[in-house]
Amino acid sequence: MNPSDARRRILLIEDRRTGGLPDAAILAQAGYVVDALDGLEACAAAAQHPYALILMALGAADLDGVIEAARRIRRLPYPRGDVPILVLTGTLGETDRERCRAVGMDGFLTRSGEQEALLEAVAHWVEAADDPTWGLDARPGVTAPLLNRRTLAQLEEDLGAELLPEVLSTFLTETARRLGLLEARVGAGDAAGAADEAHALKGSAGTFGAMALRQAVDEMERSGRGGDAARLTALLPEVRRLVTTTCALLAAEYSSVVADTPRP
Repeated sequence: MNPSDARRRILLIEDRRTGGLPDAAILAQAGYVVDALDGLEACAAAAQHPYALILMALGAADLDGVIEAARRIRRLPYPRGDVPILVLTGTLGETDRERCRAVGMDGFLTRSGEQEALLEAVAHWVEAADDPTWGLDARPGVTAPLLNRRTLAQLEEDLGAELLPEVLSTFLTETARRLGLLEARVGAGDAAGAADEAHALKGSAGTFGAMALRQAVDEMERSGRGGDAARLTALLPEVRRLVTTTCALLAAEYSSVVADTPRP
């Protein structure tokens, strides 16, 4: 398969015992190469083939099975484990969404019954994942990934596999410290100080591929520069959530990171 073919190849994880879903046919008609497989077969395929996107059809499988499949795929060596993973679902509560994010899923596509909506969303994600700066800038219909594994792979190449755990450990510790400083600035109503702390956190988040966190603190920095204390207060819980989730995901994926690193 040549590179152009790989950019059109999608893995659709579904339970075919239920008779399958129309999603594969819709995507195939739009020119995508679709491998529609269930659980274990899908994980094996992800290890062997390059995919532009992985869709998990939650309507045809239980959430625990979907989460386990995502966890296995994320453990694959780069670049096989560096693929956007989306949940294709009807409805999903915030608690379940958080469980999905915690294992490295990147977003959620809601079944609306409209083919155009599905194809537009898929096209956005395929385009984003094909961009080496994926997650640096907001795109319509595209949520920044928790981790850009291209960034982490490049960091490992630059530093060496032996040094990366130590550097990641420092990042986790420093991120927890920076979050505390940011919270203190926001609590004191110091918008300019909060902007400075958000700027520092944005820089380190970008260095380590924490793209969703980078976007969130970028918005906090802009709000702080504008003196919008109310907006800073409103944004803080999401930044806190992203720090916790991102640090937990990094620690889980890089198990050699020291176990006693402080967590937010």
